[in-house]
Amino acid sequence: MKLRNKLFIQHSITIIMLLASMYVVVNYTLSKSMIERDTQTLAQYYGLHRIEALKIVNDKKISIEQLFSGTYAPLIASHLAANSNFQVQLFDPEGTIIGDSGNKEDLMKRSDIDAALAGQSATVITEGENNKILIYASPFTYEGKIVGGFRYLLDLNKHEETLSEMRSWFIGVALGCLLIALLASYSFSFFIMRPLHALQQALKQVTVGDFSRKIVVTSQDEVRELADDFNQMSEALQEHIGLLQYEQSKQKKFYDNVTHELKTPLTSIIGFSDLIDKMERVEDIRTCNVYIRKESTRLLQMVEELLQTSLKGDEAWRVQLERADLAAILTDSLRILEPTLHKSSITTTLQVEPCEVYVDPKRTQQVLFNVIENAIKHSECTHLHIRLEQLEYHCHVRISDNGKGLNEQDTAALFLASSEHNQKRPISTHSHGLGLLLCKQLMELQGGSITIHSREKIGTEVILMFQNEPTLTQGLLQN
Repeated sequence: MKLRNKLFIQHSITIIMLLASMYVVVNYTLSKSMIERDTQTLAQYYGLHRIEALKIVNDKKISIEQLFSGTYAPLIASHLAANSNFQVQLFDPEGTIIGDSGNKEDLMKRSDIDAALAGQSATVITEGENNKILIYASPFTYEGKIVGGFRYLLDLNKHEETLSEMRSWFIGVALGCLLIALLASYSFSFFIMRPLHALQQALKQVTVGDFSRKIVVTSQDEVRELADDFNQMSEALQEHIGLLQYEQSKQKKFYDNVTHELKTPLTSIIGFSDLIDKMERVEDIRTCNVYIRKESTRLLQMVEELLQTSLKGDEAWRVQLERADLAAILTDSLRILEPTLHKSSITTTLQVEPCEVYVDPKRTQQVLFNVIENAIKHSECTHLHIRLEQLEYHCHVRISDNGKGLNEQDTAALFLASSEHNQKRPISTHSHGLGLLLCKQLMELQGGSITIHSREKIGTEVILMFQNEPTLTQGLLQN
């Protein structure tokens, strides 16, 4: 059974019980108040009749004993009952009815008479043949002695009719109130259940990963608190899932970058290994071994750095700036890439002059590797011209190729992440497309910059700018 139906049934039972209780209370109260009112009325009549009886005694010159005798009592009872809606009886000290304005033989002897002869007024309700009768009996005292009493019999049929009519009215009004209350309860339960229904629908959306649904409740009650708690929970879940997705994306970028950087030393090692088989001079073989050892050491350092980063939970590239000769870094990098250039049939010209800058040699070499490898893989060039220029406050490294070049749109997309511009980045199916973006970030951490100029069918020029003096930019690239 649905909660709405349960609420409706509960309210219905409560309202019916309340109306039934009200019916019992109202019926009892009305009946009691009518009996008390009639009793007071009969008591007032008794006071008047006592005065009338004493007046008759004085006017007729009879004694009190004669008043309560069979000769005068019937006449006095009829006289007192004239123009009234009740029956009057007189009884003597022995409890015998000696005067009666009506004919109620079944009520000739009652306990109320005994109570009156004992000096107390008594009221009883008794059942007649077809009706209910209120009996009020009171003693008649004279000179401190009970000489008889008056007894009044009031037919309660009219009262019962009045009560019956009032009961009918009450039942009709109660049924109308019940119908209105049930309709109001049903409508009220609808308004209560509406936000709960919205909450149910929102929970279904949450199960499929949609946290955008918000519950709006204007009432100031527990339902409002429940809706607010749900909205806060939804926002918290959405925030945590966003953080998890961000961390997952950050971790993927980090390992993609690492994988991309591991390719350069591995390629150099394989290239120098291939050259060794073709060399005869011992000096050339030793030179190749030196570079193989150097690249192996660099590869080992990168692996160790990756392990330390994993242990610390810090997924970031760091740079350590120092004063270094940019010409030496450029010459050494080109020598390491010589096997790859030779394999791709690309000739090079190198024009350098001594230029000391503040850089991280390892990260700078990574930038140079990435730029030259991009030219080898994507430009379809046959020649690279590399020139190092020293200016007043910084140094420029210009790397130019005679390849196919790029249009303005493709050039602008070179530094976008692959997920942002997969179709427009000129990368091969074997590349992650992360090199130039990483180069840009590493250059900025060193206080430098990278710019690219390209024209279709003419070629591409990459300009790397390095600072001659230390800058405030220091070492942390978050992925």
